[in-house]
Amino acid sequence: MRWITMLTLAAMLSITAAWAEVSTYEDVQPDHWAYTALDYLTEEGVLEGYPDGYFKGDRTLTRYEFAQAIARLLDTIESEGADEQVNIMAETLRAEFSDQLEQMNKSIEGINAAMGDLDGRVADLEGNVADHGTRVEALEEKVACMTPGPDWKGEFRYRWQYETRDTPPALVGAAADDTTDRFRQRIQFVLGYNKQINERTEIGFRFKTNTGNNPVSGNYDLGSNAGGTADIFLDRAYVKYSPGWFGYYLDEECACQEKLDLYAGIFPQINYDPHEAILDADVNLQGIGAVYHFNRDFQILTAISVMMEENTGELDDDAILSITEARYNNLFTCGFDVWAGCYCWLNESALPASYFADNRLQGFDFNNNGAADEGGDRFSSQFKTAKVGAQYTFDCVWNKPLAIFGEYLVNTDSDAEDRISAVNPFITPDIIFESSDDTGFVVGAQWGEKPTCVGDWYWFARYKEIGANAIVDGLGDADAGGANTNSFEANATWMWADNALFGITYFLNRMNNAFGFLVPASKADQQIIQIDWTFKF
Repeated sequence: MRWITMLTLAAMLSITAAWAEVSTYEDVQPDHWAYTALDYLTEEGVLEGYPDGYFKGDRTLTRYEFAQAIARLLDTIESEGADEQVNIMAETLRAEFSDQLEQMNKSIEGINAAMGDLDGRVADLEGNVADHGTRVEALEEKVACMTPGPDWKGEFRYRWQYETRDTPPALVGAAADDTTDRFRQRIQFVLGYNKQINERTEIGFRFKTNTGNNPVSGNYDLGSNAGGTADIFLDRAYVKYSPGWFGYYLDEECACQEKLDLYAGIFPQINYDPHEAILDADVNLQGIGAVYHFNRDFQILTAISVMMEENTGELDDDAILSITEARYNNLFTCGFDVWAGCYCWLNESALPASYFADNRLQGFDFNNNGAADEGGDRFSSQFKTAKVGAQYTFDCVWNKPLAIFGEYLVNTDSDAEDRISAVNPFITPDIIFESSDDTGFVVGAQWGEKPTCVGDWYWFARYKEIGANAIVDGLGDADAGGANTNSFEANATWMWADNALFGITYFLNRMNNAFGFLVPASKADQQIIQIDWTFKF
């Protein structure tokens, strides 16, 4: 009657339930009086010890623990079979411990449900971990791209440029003679140095080929110096001082920055935006400047630049450009930027003729000095240009930011109408003054951001209309045309290797209007295709 023996032993033993299956126990020696029974019941699956290998037989047995042993014993009886007397005893034990067995079943069901819920949470956790792993990898790539460079930085750019320009007619209404095509290669080299010499002071200088005081030298011709190498100019030489007098603000990286920055020397264009209609990147500011940051989104800047010194000892003999601009990023909503500015000249007539190449019309005495000046007279002798602009950036359009921008500018001090009125009585037909000659605008869009890592690329397109009197021509874009020009520009740039960029640009330039008479050769319809290979170091 081995089942009666097993039941008797199970009833006599002080046992407990655990989770590790073992056949012997650390705290039960072979000479213990219960060793054989414990070993037998463990092998039959009725008893289990603790995970640490101990049986702990001195503990008081609870009814739940005894019910667990009985349940395992009954399972063994049902699976292996037993005589009628044993079955009667088993049913008696089942009835006796029915409450405990039912409670155990409910507990097991609860445990199974909890395990199912835990499995689901673990699956979600594994998904989150995988997602975070992907984000960490992307962040590591970005951080690698943002590794600070040395104090010395430079750029080498090799350009292939193809141009086609219509030969202008001698008079409006005449047919163009033919079209001139030419292919040119251009080289630009830039080498600069910036150093933070103390907590508040930065110095910098930069050399650049075929730039400097000449505002129309942006095309950096190869061998432009009478067949020799391109000229090299001191493009920057400045000191920047940021005192803590006016407090501090938090920048985009939540770092404290001084609110006031002061510049002196030949300093970078602190207000330069490539999509604005005035001030080409090749124009240097020489004098003093200041930027005040109310916060990281709102700033006001001002600069006084001596563009040409007469060396007569009188300040008002020099051609001086004063700039004031205010810019507010994320106005009202994230991604909406607005700006306004004013560019005012003092004694702009002291500037060389190259600054006004496209502000003139040949053959007419607009300044009433008795003769048409060399290169033609300007319609306006006064330039005070005001502008307003706005840009809205959509954060993610096909996985890239999309910015839409526009700007309007006007010469608020133009005397072109009076000058043209003085000429009209002496010619037939009249030269008609158009208000658009004093205004200009630019509209466009940019998809993506300037590349910083291998594989990055971006694209932009913009359209400009700049009247003959809207700006001093030398402050316009040398490639996209300055004053008196309508132009369309499209560019795509791709970083194909570390610090190596490939870009292609298309320009279509046309004269804004011909004023009813001669079309300057520089304003004949022109198309340009530029392919740039740029290497940064």
